[in-house]
Amino acid sequence: MKNRKWIILGLSMIFLTLTILVKLNLLSSFDNFFYNIVAFNINDVMINIYKVITFLGSTTFIIAVCVFFLILFIILKKKNYGFIVAGVVIISTLVNNLIKIIIARERPLVTSFVTEHSYSFPSGHTMAATTLYGILLYFVLKSNMNKKLKVILSIVLGLLPLLVALSRVYLGAHFMSDVIGAIIASTILLLVEIYFIDKKNWI
Repeated sequence: MKNRKWIILGLSMIFLTLTILVKLNLLSSFDNFFYNIVAFNINDVMINIYKVITFLGSTTFIIAVCVFFLILFIILKKKNYGFIVAGVVIISTLVNNLIKIIIARERPLVTSFVTEHSYSFPSGHTMAATTLYGILLYFVLKSNMNKKLKVILSIVLGLLPLLVALSRVYLGAHFMSDVIGAIIASTILLLVEIYFIDKKNWI
């Protein structure tokens, strides 16, 4: 647990520093550099692929997945799992909206292939994806399933948030610092939440 505390503290300091830099508008060069790398080859095929990927972090899809697992775990008589999935996503969403209001960062001034109306920092899609797939990854790692299946599912669940993050930058919806901040914030929340899950023996 001591190592986890230091990791949480370290990530919190990084997130705080990143947030201050964003608020002071000191990351323009950083964001432009990575946008040019991620979106160097914009074409219809990649736009459509990334739109599918970005949907995996959308409110509609995240809610659908939460409801699915809530019902599934209730049927399997493991309702705590379902409540945990829904709970961590709700907490993540509330924290994301609060930070967005406080920082009030405008969206990138680049061609956007998706329509968004909220503020930019941190990325809501990325936070939701990191939280949802992160807690599912935790369940997989704690399970007794076949080792090969566990490895495959772990890789998929680990990659999904990263792909969603890249899709947000590619589609012009977010700056790179938005998605990095989202991943860090979600990771901090997950580590804290998992600590209480383990401590209270909720699963």
